[in-house]
Amino acid sequence: MTRQLWTFEAFDTLFFRESRPMETVGGTALGSVFPPSPRTVVGAIRNAVGTAHHVNWADYAGAAHPLHAIIGKGDDLGPLSFGGPYLFTDKKPLYPMPLAVLWSSDKQTRLQPAATPTETDLGWVRLPDKCDPKLIGASPKEQDWLTLDGLKQFLAGEPIGEKNWRAHKSLVDAEQRLGIGRDNQTGTVKEGLLYQTQHIRPRHSAGLSVGMTVSGLNTENLPEHGVSRLGGEGRPAGWQCNAATAITLPAVQKQTKARGLVLLLLTPARFAQGWLPDGFVPVKKGDTDCWQGELKGIRLTLLCAVTGKPVREGGWDLVGKQPRALQSLVPAGSCYFCEVEGDMAHAQGTLHGLKIGADTVLGRGEIAVGYW
Repeated sequence: MTRQLWTFEAFDTLFFRESRPMETVGGTALGSVFPPSPRTVVGAIRNAVGTAHHVNWADYAGAAHPLHAIIGKGDDLGPLSFGGPYLFTDKKPLYPMPLAVLWSSDKQTRLQPAATPTETDLGWVRLPDKCDPKLIGASPKEQDWLTLDGLKQFLAGEPIGEKNWRAHKSLVDAEQRLGIGRDNQTGTVKEGLLYQTQHIRPRHSAGLSVGMTVSGLNTENLPEHGVSRLGGEGRPAGWQCNAATAITLPAVQKQTKARGLVLLLLTPARFAQGWLPDGFVPVKKGDTDCWQGELKGIRLTLLCAVTGKPVREGGWDLVGKQPRALQSLVPAGSCYFCEVEGDMAHAQGTLHGLKIGADTVLGRGEIAVGYW
């Protein structure tokens, strides 16, 4: 069984419901999360595989079914593991814009650990500081994307070229939809229950698709393409399944003046200690408070991090037939600045493409590693 890349293209709009309960919406629209959560795409892949096996889903929901050995059931993924979700334009991958890159109009600068520590509630910490303090009013391009060349430039410590990033608004449009509450037993409208949702419409000119890599899937008797439901309201999407080794990550040459490594989250991560990667503990290094830990045998000293607003993820448990407990995830694009014990180039190559934190079989916590 080889690794496959599954990609989905929308036929119309898509709806990936945010974590707010429907009853809390009030006068505002219930928004869409984009890209979708891994469980959403995993569900679409399972749906496609089950359809190809002509499964009776009522039987599949029972205690024992042959398909459980192929795609698992509920939170049990069986033999499967995933990477992503990823975005593609014209079949070329996109990567989250690093939150450590700040923009003011067409000018850019970066955040990296300050030369001297500042007293904070975490102790005396080397907070992120702008490389160009004269660039006033600069802010990150949250939700925007890098091309492969743009990612390579960031990891090498170079400015991101004008043609090497994509604005979120150039990929999708938001569409408001009005819905009504319905009594499923009578088929009639529930009095006073109106709600508004925000759908995502991929721009045709962007050639946009959403994909995940899948390992451990027996593709015998599975077609190379088909149609599956994707996201809320069971919106239809066409899918393709192709052999793939992994999502492309650029090779990064060691920078002679580099002072450490930057770990860029390509997918949201779940850590037991909130923003802090698992296994890292507070230490004192001279007059500076920092955190030390080990990833894949590489000893790292974490000096500071640039993280965005937590991603709140819930969803629906089909097996338990109840809402999932909300989880707070560190968003993709977050950056962790580290010093390395040992050879820096070896550490970069070892950690590049690693997944860290919990739920890595769902694709969480994938990192790209470069220099600062």
